Amino acid sequence: MKKLLCCAAAAAVLTAAADERIYTDNFTNSVWRVINTRQQAELKDRTLRLTDGRPYFRTVPRIFPWGAKIRFAIEKTDAGPYRIGFIFYPEEPGKKAPRLMSPELSGAGSFTAELPVRARSVGLIVQGQGVYRKAELVRLCDPAFRLEADPGYQLVSGEPAPFKFRLFRNDEEVPDAEIRRNGQDAVHPSSGATAHAFIDRGDPAPFDAVARAIKIDKPVSFLYLGDSLTFFDLGRNHADKVGYFLNKYNPGKVKIWNYACGGDSVSRVIQRLNGKGFKPGENRYRDLWARHYDWAVVFLGHNDTKASSANGYREVLVPPARQKELYLQLISELRKRGVKRIILFSPTSSNFAVCDAIAKKTKRVHNRFGEPAHLEAFDRVLRTLARENGVEYLDLYTDMKALPDKAALTRPQDGVHLTDRGHDYVALKTLKYLKDTQTFALKP
Repeated sequence: MKKLLCCAAAAAVLTAAADERIYTDNFTNSVWRVINTRQQAELKDRTLRLTDGRPYFRTVPRIFPWGAKIRFAIEKTDAGPYRIGFIFYPEEPGKKAPRLMSPELSGAGSFTAELPVRARSVGLIVQGQGVYRKAELVRLCDPAFRLEADPGYQLVSGEPAPFKFRLFRNDEEVPDAEIRRNGQDAVHPSSGATAHAFIDRGDPAPFDAVARAIKIDKPVSFLYLGDSLTFFDLGRNHADKVGYFLNKYNPGKVKIWNYACGGDSVSRVIQRLNGKGFKPGENRYRDLWARHYDWAVVFLGHNDTKASSANGYREVLVPPARQKELYLQLISELRKRGVKRIILFSPTSSNFAVCDAIAKKTKRVHNRFGEPAHLEAFDRVLRTLARENGVEYLDLYTDMKALPDKAALTRPQDGVHLTDRGHDYVALKTLKYLKDTQTFALKP
């Protein structure tokens, strides 16, 4: 599906207390190499040791929006000048990667830059002979602020609807905010926070056919909890598609809050709900309970069912008995917080041939994902939990497993994460479920 990207921006006050630590390097197992070569720098005693004046770099893969402000800091333990900087790898294919370098520094130094492009990753550069330690990449932002595109996502075959940008502080809209735009991107300069809105080019007809039959009588705040299948492709994934089509026929009635996190299992979700377990780059999860949610989706399973080669892949991370115990805790916590409608999603069916091939190529102790027997055991527990505890259940697994073109729904690199077609599959199944169960939604 060909995509046209439209970007918005969110706002944040640039204070040290609000900085978001994205990446730290203690120089134990990272790879720093000379730009455009395979020559690697020496790592020893938790330091980076450069023996010549060439620029060495390593990349930090994640989406960095245009206009975001980031700071790279490092300490040089010996005398002598050095420089640090960034390479910004554009998300748009074929675009040149801009490079920015600091002036000469000494001792402990830092360099702050505003992203000149929307980047799929950022390269950190260190140039200058000597010994370095304590590298850190920080985004300067205030999580109390948020800027949204309205609508934030569209799937259209023709011209998209006009969109605007709205700034919020602690969920209260800020009127007349100063927002700087650059074509499809925008930023609130005094805060440094950003956002990105998407327009997908494709056929909305299958979604429209279902969504127009869904009637929502009052505003609904919809919480998504999940792993990387809901976190990856943030802004244009299955949760965003559901929000777009629900609002298309119920304007302004649905707000999607996606608090999925890559790597999450049910135990990590419970930690997060209780304000624990935060890691670098997870500032956005800290305001999870800043508002009330009416409905919640819990979409987990692939991390819970990963199995280690150390035990012959027999034992999963979260065994069935522990899974039941943790899901009961999760359901109780959501109900305690006033969530009236809880929907447990089954895991999706993996392309296990790919998962197994990856495992067979890995020599060290490793985890294997996607084994059908483990996923199906996880799913059986979910079905029982839903039946015995009065929550809802959506089966994504059974139909997906039977699809003749199932492989097209997962990424060929890993056999688990969803492709665009995979996101379409989950979104359409979700909309059909909401249509078929809307009498439940109308219960007081």
